[in-house]
Amino acid sequence: MKQGHVVSEQTMQRDYHAIQRALILTFLLNLVATVVKLGIGLSTGALSLIADGLDTLFDGVSNVVGLIAVRISSQPPDDDHPYGHRKFETIAALFVAFALFLVAWELATSSLARLQDPAPPTVSQWTVIALLFSMAVQGAAGIWELAKGRQLQSEILIADARHTLSTIGVSATVLAGLLLVALGYPRADPLVALFVAGFIAKVGVETLRDNIPTLVDRAPLPAENIADVVSGVEGVESFHRIRSRGPADNVAVDLHVRVAPHLAMQDANAIADEVRRRLLNLPGVGDVTVHAEAERTPESNLDLYTAARLAAQELNVTIHEFWVHETERNLALHLHVGVDPNSTLSTAHDDVDRLEQLILTRDASKSKRSTATSSSRPPKCCQVPKSARAISSESRGSSSPRRTEFQP
Repeated sequence: MKQGHVVSEQTMQRDYHAIQRALILTFLLNLVATVVKLGIGLSTGALSLIADGLDTLFDGVSNVVGLIAVRISSQPPDDDHPYGHRKFETIAALFVAFALFLVAWELATSSLARLQDPAPPTVSQWTVIALLFSMAVQGAAGIWELAKGRQLQSEILIADARHTLSTIGVSATVLAGLLLVALGYPRADPLVALFVAGFIAKVGVETLRDNIPTLVDRAPLPAENIADVVSGVEGVESFHRIRSRGPADNVAVDLHVRVAPHLAMQDANAIADEVRRRLLNLPGVGDVTVHAEAERTPESNLDLYTAARLAAQELNVTIHEFWVHETERNLALHLHVGVDPNSTLSTAHDDVDRLEQLILTRDASKSKRSTATSSSRPPKCCQVPKSARAISSESRGSSSPRRTEFQP
């Protein structure tokens, strides 16, 4: 039984409008700091100040990219994107990282050229005052944006805030370099600009490190954490194929649980629902898919599989999707049969009839049968009467799955 996706209401109600407001306000503050730094840098010829201004400018560019990404990622899941559009936000963060690498390269090459032919900039008290003002503006913007990003668990806000705050230290280094220039050390300006370029590249590397795992579906939730929850659910005999994916604030979990084979379908569904409910209570989990299966009995499975395989070889057909369901007193065997694709529907059904009889003969079970044909695929797990032994089969050359019951 495959249970459908369940998305928590908390995730669906994520406040994207708050993220957009945070990005807009941060963009405006970064724009003020950019104008101040570039204006003074261009007027004084200070390469380090121009570098700092470009760094701040890309803070604003990242805000705009973030706004576009959040707009897209806020759209609800659809047929083409059943897990939502959150990865667009991750892609936007990667775009910011590559833009930082480009700026770092340009600044590094310009700084090396200035070192070979130093041209000391003009430094005044107004230069220092303006730089301190821009540092205060960016500091306030970065601290507020980081707090909002953690509150809303937004990757783009956190990535952008980290870079905004990093520019405060960069600006402090620029200020120190300008003071050294004023004291008669002209090469301090390109050296500081080179340092700024390296710092920008470092932020780009950190942004890649934080976002690539989400893009390549690295498990955000340890399997041990999921196992601890599932093992505490009454009725779960065992579990396997635990998987998780997505960003840390919207994790999708998928797993298989096995229950007692004699349970009715509604009881197995109730156990799966309880597993799902508990997993959705884990921090960051927003989507859970639970596949419920019957716990298998290896000895009985092996006997029936051997009988089915030998019968298939004798009839020159193939079998796959072999599955055994155990009730309180009987076994139900389900399998898919591959026949010659050129066979007619009637011939395919005849092959399946002969296969059923051979399996029963090899299993030493003589029975009288009644056959029902339906137009839909039978479920992998189904209940049969306690006094019955069943075989369900599907011909690969047929679009009409069949279920056959054998009454002793």
